[in-house]
Amino acid sequence: MKIAVISDIHGNLIALNTVLEEIDNMKILCCGDLVGYNPWPNEVVEVVIDNKIISVMGNHDFATITGNTEDFNSIATGAIEWTREKIKKSNIKFLESLPLNYKGENFLIVHGSPRDPLNEYVYLEHPYIGSFLEGIRQDILILGHTHVPFVKKFSDKVIFNPGSVGQPRDGNPKASYAILDTEKKEVEIKRVSYNIKEVADKIIKENLPEELAMRLFYGF
Repeated sequence: MKIAVISDIHGNLIALNTVLEEIDNMKILCCGDLVGYNPWPNEVVEVVIDNKIISVMGNHDFATITGNTEDFNSIATGAIEWTREKIKKSNIKFLESLPLNYKGENFLIVHGSPRDPLNEYVYLEHPYIGSFLEGIRQDILILGHTHVPFVKKFSDKVIFNPGSVGQPRDGNPKASYAILDTEKKEVEIKRVSYNIKEVADKIIKENLPEELAMRLFYGF
């Protein structure tokens, strides 16, 4: 079975809708961070609900629920404060309902890592990346949080990150997502262009930090 996997939407409705147009009637899973940074938190949560996208909780989702931004820089903190002012109570309740992990028959999804679901950054270059597979029974581990896509195979197992829909950080400004074949354990990273200027203009209009608009054009 093929599944679409997305992550780190971060309130970027334009990118999310563009990605969804590319996904043809597949089950969709999300590695968290529905909100933060970009100016459509309510709309993104509602699209996730309407499309029955299964998501785990990300650290920006948690910060939006709790107001705890002690590990965030000033820009991220400003965006969370803005989001908390704008987001509906019903959408906060949905964020509160998100689990820290989601287990399929042969895959596990977390935002950060199995040992620290909200906050650990795992990159392809992590010296002990394979160790994350040792403590789980699933053959496929799916991670988000870094905004950098990768696929790493270990004989009959695989770890991958679909990258970010709403704020890519790998030097490619195109929205990133993945298609997973759960039976073959094969992953294809996909990229799609979207109207970045529309998002940037909205960020400025809403008085969110200007840096959040500029970085979208460069993918960092």
